[in-house]
Amino acid sequence: MPSIKHRISTHPVAVFFILAYAITWAIEAPVFLFDLEPSWTTWGLFTLGALGPFLAAVVVLWAAGESVREWFTPRLRWRLAPRWYIAVVGIPLVFVALGTAIYGLLGYPIDLGVLDLGFVFYLTLPLFILFEAIVGGGKEELGWRGFALPKLQARYGAVQSGLLIGVLWALWHLPMFFTASAPHGTWPLGQQVLWGVSIVGFSLVLTWLYNETGSAWIAMLGHGAMNLLSGLIPIDATVVGTPIYDEVRVAAIGAFAAAVWLVALVLIATQGPDHLARHPAETSGFSETISSTRHPRQAN
Repeated sequence: MPSIKHRISTHPVAVFFILAYAITWAIEAPVFLFDLEPSWTTWGLFTLGALGPFLAAVVVLWAAGESVREWFTPRLRWRLAPRWYIAVVGIPLVFVALGTAIYGLLGYPIDLGVLDLGFVFYLTLPLFILFEAIVGGGKEELGWRGFALPKLQARYGAVQSGLLIGVLWALWHLPMFFTASAPHGTWPLGQQVLWGVSIVGFSLVLTWLYNETGSAWIAMLGHGAMNLLSGLIPIDATVVGTPIYDEVRVAAIGAFAAAVWLVALVLIATQGPDHLARHPAETSGFSETISSTRHPRQAN
C-alpha cells in the first residue's frame, strides 16, 4: 500500500486521468455489456458514471495525504460577481447565435420557430441549469477544472492545459458513442467527431471561467448550461426524418463547433495564452506568479 500511495502522489495528474476513465467506464459497463435499452437504469448509470473525475480527484488527494475538505471548499466558491452567472448562461447563447449564423451562411434552412419553447421553459431555465450542474454532467468539473487544471497549469500554462483536458475529456465519453442508450450513439460519425472538436474548444472557455474566478462551481454551471442550450441551433423541422437529416445534423454541429472555437480564440487573443485570464484566481495554479504580479484586489 505505501508504494502504491507513493506512486499516486508522485504522478497525481496521470493517475487522476487513469482513475477517472476507469471509475466511469466501470460504472457504465453494464450498459454496454448487456446492451441495455434507454431507461431509468441506464440514465442512473450514466449519472453515477459522471462522478468518475470527482472520485478520482478524491482518491489522489487521499493518497497524497492532502485534505479533501481544504481542496473541495474553495472550489465551490459561489459568492461571485453577477457577471459570472450571466456569463455561464450568455456564452452558450452566443455559441448558438454564432452557430446559427454560420449554419445559415452555409445555405441550410433555418426555422426560428423551433426556439419557441414557451415562457415557462425560459423562466425555469436557471433551475434546469442548476439541476444539470449538480445531478447531470456538470459535476465532472470538480475533477477536470477543480483538480487537473490547476496542477497542469502550474507547469504547462493555460492553453496547453485546457487543450489537453479537452481532448481527454472528449475521449472519456468514447463508450457512449457505441450504445443507443446514450444520445451520442445515435449520431452520424461526422456529428460525433465535430462534437469532440467543440468539446476541446469549450474546454478553453471553461479554463478562462475557472482561472478568473477560481471556482469549479462556475465551471459546473457553464457545463450544465452548455448541455442544455447547445441543441438550440434552429434546424428547419421539415428536414427531420428525411434522407438529408444526417447531413443537416453534421452541418449544425460543425457550425456550432466553429462558433465555440471563435469565442475560444478571442479569449486567447484578449486574455493571453499563458494564464487565459487577466487576474487569475489563487486556486488557478499560478499562485507563484500571482503573488508577485497580481493586483492585490481579488478578481470576483
